[in-house]
Amino acid sequence: MNTKFSVIAIVAAAIGSSAAAGGFVNPVANSPVTTMTVSDWSGAYVGANINYGKGELNAIGELGDLASDGGLDRTISEPDGMSGAIRAGYDWQAGNAVFGLGAEYNIGKYKAGLSGELGDVVDAVGASADVEIKNAATVFARAGYLVNPNFLAYGLLGYTRAKGEADASFEGESESGSVTLSGATFGLGGEYKFSSDWSGYAEYAYTDFGDVRDTDGNLEADLSQIKLGVNYRF
Repeated sequence: MNTKFSVIAIVAAAIGSSAAAGGFVNPVANSPVTTMTVSDWSGAYVGANINYGKGELNAIGELGDLASDGGLDRTISEPDGMSGAIRAGYDWQAGNAVFGLGAEYNIGKYKAGLSGELGDVVDAVGASADVEIKNAATVFARAGYLVNPNFLAYGLLGYTRAKGEADASFEGESESGSVTLSGATFGLGGEYKFSSDWSGYAEYAYTDFGDVRDTDGNLEADLSQIKLGVNYRF
């Protein structure tokens, strides 16, 4: 038998046997194991936000009882509106945990007249009155967890001081007064890094001012804010 023909026959038989057994099996390369890279959140930042705020000025104590006896709502005013704020802070990072200190100053104000039946009574006699909450400044500490390398979910605890003002006018005469409001602030938020330098955040904050000073325990106030902002990181 021709030797060359014999070699070809043997190879052909081997190929046929392999095909009958299921064909050739391509080599399988193991996929590389990937791990999540934790983004660096440590360092200083500055930023700003726009916000919607709504406050409440409520009658309590003897004044609250008097309002209830007269069939009036205990809520005297609900100052609200859009505003803006500037913010700065510093964060520290340990793995997926982020801790920080910061401060914020609100450059706008929230304003409204008197609420409910009390407002109707004032309007009926030709008088007017407005209540404002402005110049709110907050210092805070926050702690959060990186849900993924670029998204931080956090909570915050702070202290806020603001200015409360009331203006009233009747028969051509006007009178105004102001008082310092202060209290604890609690918040929840989420911050997303678009790049190594820029991030955006959404936040809800509630401030309990408690009893208003110089009202003999007859008034209390609070403030709720929803914020959308950006930060620049150094």
